Amino acid sequence: MKIRIELLGILAELLPKESKGKGVVELGEESTVKDLLEKLGIKRKVTFALNDEHDLDEKQQLKDGDEVLVFTSVGGG
Repeated sequence: MKIRIELLGILAELLPKESKGKGVVELGEESTVKDLLEKLGIKRKVTFALNDEHDLDEKQQLKDGDEVLVFTSVGGG
């Protein structure tokens, strides 16, 4: 299945520069957000949105055509 991704901030460097942080990833059926992050080589804590929904778990199953936005968490105070 094909998943559209957008990586923001420093994560965009994981994709070719000309992609500007956007791309399509092929995954097997019944793959999860965790599987996607592993395929992209993302090992740090990140925040993600799936089809504009936030506060999801990495165990969330993906389906063909899903759109996933991934970015690093920002802290401060």
